[in-house]
Amino acid sequence: MSREFLARYREALEQQAAAEKALIDCRVEVAMVEKENELNVRASMTLPKSMTDRFIAEHRGKLEADDLEFLSEKHRGGKETADYLAVSESKLKRMANDGTLEVRRTGAGHRRYCTVSVVRHLIEDSNADTGKGDA
Repeated sequence: MSREFLARYREALEQQAAAEKALIDCRVEVAMVEKENELNVRASMTLPKSMTDRFIAEHRGKLEADDLEFLSEKHRGGKETADYLAVSESKLKRMANDGTLEVRRTGAGHRRYCTVSVVRHLIEDSNADTGKGDA
């Protein structure tokens, strides 16, 4: 009886260990999927840094310190962008609606303006005012 009891006890321990290992494997898999999803969401919501770097390199002579500071973030909120462009927030919304500025929406529906798009508009607008053009 004692051998039979030990054999059943050993079998129960092995089953428990296998179940715990399977649970750990599932938790690791879930964590990996969650991290992958988080990275995919971040990548889809942000402008690649290399694109910002290329823009800065292409327009280095036209950019001032405040432009570089503004470009330090990939997206900015409406008030901050309106202040930077010296326009009203309603004008900023119209510029986004007509496609002049690239904008994305947060999960709560707030507008986030692509900084490269904003600075590009500022450069193109100043070129139009002075009669200079890059095209």
